[in-house]
Amino acid sequence: MRVAGRVRISAAALWQPSGRARAVDAVGNGSLAQVDAREALCDEVAVSVPGGPPAWEMGLQACRHALSEVTLPASEVDFLSYAGMSATKEIPASPVHRLARLLGVNDGVAVGVDQMSSGGDMALHTAVSALLTEPRTRHAIACTGINTDGLPYDRWITAPEVVLGDGATAVVLCRDRGALSIQSIGRAGCAEMELAYPRFHPFRPVPPGLGEQAGTLDFMRNATAIRETTGRAVDQALADAGATSIDRVRLVCASRIRPRTIQLLVQGALPPTLRDRVLPLGQTTGHLGPGDTLANLAEVLDRDLLAAGDLALFVGLGAGFTASALVVKRL
Repeated sequence: MRVAGRVRISAAALWQPSGRARAVDAVGNGSLAQVDAREALCDEVAVSVPGGPPAWEMGLQACRHALSEVTLPASEVDFLSYAGMSATKEIPASPVHRLARLLGVNDGVAVGVDQMSSGGDMALHTAVSALLTEPRTRHAIACTGINTDGLPYDRWITAPEVVLGDGATAVVLCRDRGALSIQSIGRAGCAEMELAYPRFHPFRPVPPGLGEQAGTLDFMRNATAIRETTGRAVDQALADAGATSIDRVRLVCASRIRPRTIQLLVQGALPPTLRDRVLPLGQTTGHLGPGDTLANLAEVLDRDLLAAGDLALFVGLGAGFTASALVVKRL
């Protein structure tokens, strides 16, 4: 999708709960091998404590933080898209509408996205589309939340590939205000992988016999298909960003999973000139389910990692399989 700077990111926020799960404890109780602990992206992640806020309420907190950064009243938000993941059934039945009401988006349209780890990327895509196609949409929010309280297995058994962390993200979008302008979005899917990846539901008990193979999450078995699908999304985004976009990409951010896995699945899908520009992010969060891309946007802005005129490429991966690529420009 060619956006050509017609939508800007006005603000981006990451919110995390206060609980912590540490790799050293998992090694101590035998859930995690020391070699896997060394290979994992992070050595601790934020987790929701029992009785803590559900995923949608964490998303509400992230939205409030993002809106406060641009002093934008929630009443001026015309479109809100939310992607959530939860280990247990959440109340209410439609979290996005509860979130919108408590935030104060009373007259805006609220849309829920259910697409696993690519949910935040699709929420962003939906919000950008609303701004591009509906003149009455002045401001939009894309947000995510993940709550793994009640996870039926030790979260560290899926390390080093993935360590699930809890938290929420939000980005505020408009047409004429913000430090990052969206140049393009690319998306690609491979539905043939639906039966093969992953072999178990991330919030259900690990099936008997899977055992130590849980950590691979079938990344290696499906590496070629994932890499090819990711490459198609990246190629679309770079093409739609313009003929000279590759030369101006200073930074590539990908899903918050093990760097060695990103090297295999993402770096191999990039044009050769971009393969040494991948910046591992997520050392303090782990994998935020649908929130990785939005969290990466928040961190790039917070750390001021781009100079004026620079481009950045954000790559998202989601079970199913779906890949997304987002190109933004620092103004």
